[in-house]
Amino acid sequence: MRRSNLIILSLWLAVASSLNASFLQNTFNWLLEQEDGTTPPWGYSAKAEISANELLESGRAKLEAGHERSALRQFKKLLKKFPESNAAGEALFLKARIEMSKEKWVKAFDSLQRVAKEHPSFKDYDQLISSQFDCATALMEGARGKILWVIPGFTQFGKATEQFEVIVRNAPYSDYAPLSLMNIALISEKQNRPDAAIDALDRLINYYPQNMLAPDAYYNLAQTYANLVKGSEYDQGSTRQAISYYEDFLILFPQSSYTGEVESRLTEMENLQATSRLNLGNFFYLYRSNSTAALIFYNETITIAPDSEAAEEARQRIEDIKAGVRPVNSASMIRKLLIID
Repeated sequence: MRRSNLIILSLWLAVASSLNASFLQNTFNWLLEQEDGTTPPWGYSAKAEISANELLESGRAKLEAGHERSALRQFKKLLKKFPESNAAGEALFLKARIEMSKEKWVKAFDSLQRVAKEHPSFKDYDQLISSQFDCATALMEGARGKILWVIPGFTQFGKATEQFEVIVRNAPYSDYAPLSLMNIALISEKQNRPDAAIDALDRLINYYPQNMLAPDAYYNLAQTYANLVKGSEYDQGSTRQAISYYEDFLILFPQSSYTGEVESRLTEMENLQATSRLNLGNFFYLYRSNSTAALIFYNETITIAPDSEAAEEARQRIEDIKAGVRPVNSASMIRKLLIID
């Protein structure tokens, strides 16, 4: 050990009682290994940074020459010896690019995420997010892992969803955030997970209302709720939500190419909800002999879809109630009307 290093070590030992023990141990280790360019505990020395940059440039040159394995060895060596150097972020990024070229999408994404977490000032942060999006998209499109490096594994839609969520957190103000939320919704629909799809679409329209994907998000939300509707005999919560989003869509995006289809689906949902209210009115009128409650539901039927067949029947029932006419009660009709909204 050099004499100068012994003097420094003596000074540190003199104030040992006021310093953290692990910090002193790191200092001692560095003094012993300083000749190898190891990082000092208070930051990288100029010599260490130079050594890290030499490894980076060596790896970059090998990569440009098409020698990916040799380049990867250089990057891994850099990351092992100088994990907190300025060059480490670039080495991790290039390592991830090699992994992407080999379609190791999960491993590449994890390498990129290390850059985001450990090197937040990385100069090509936009490119990093773009690369992460490419990894997640590959998994979304059905890329499979390998079992024992040879046998194709299973699709990784769940992992794709996790990666898109990470992108939203990493870059909430980038164009990739709403794109990631839309992809989460599409994956969730493919997996028959409507609640997850609704959550992602809801975040998209609330956090990015001016984004170009907003019309698609409103449309998909309405469609998702509409697909949850089982019929007029069941709870109409999803029907009401579908109606709400179809109406919002027509107000916010009147020039959309979806307008005709949305109007048709809105009419369908309104007719279904009106039929549900009509059935409730019939239940109270025929089975409970409660004309007051029946009138409430008949009037709601007319309000929801005034031009529907259900509304026409509701008007006739209202006239019957006013005239004191009571229709013949049938067991089959009663069973049909035993519903809960």
